[in-house]
Amino acid sequence: MQLADFRPRAVLATKATRVLRARFPVVDAHNHLAEPFGGGWDKRPLAALLDALDEAGVTAYVDLDGGWGTDILHAHLDHFKQGAPQRFQIFGGVEWAQWPAHGDRFGEWAAAQLRLQAARGAQGLKIWKPLACMCATSTMNL
Repeated sequence: MQLADFRPRAVLATKATRVLRARFPVVDAHNHLAEPFGGGWDKRPLAALLDALDEAGVTAYVDLDGGWGTDILHAHLDHFKQGAPQRFQIFGGVEWAQWPAHGDRFGEWAAAQLRLQAARGAQGLKIWKPLACMCATSTMNL
């Protein structure tokens, strides 16, 4: 038999339980609301997202997209946080690509940026996985 002709047949049978709503209130502590990860909720009516969260039993939501930059952070604070302040926690982030431009003063610059983000309404800091690749010094030290 050729691999192209192989037609596997499922033989395992298990009980399926469809869960539409959490038994207890849920805090979604790691999520994204914008494209490409979050379904573009930043471009959709907030009421639709709130309805979906209510239906699923999600009482609080942490949005990590603000870590992509100031423009996104401000847009998400305006769209989500302003519309439902108790429901959403929007995280900011450090623009690690700015390290070469600021050199040894990067830490002070980044701290100042974080203070500005917090003053604007950011409630946490998102550190992206590629941090080490983006900000290593010429000696490969962070």
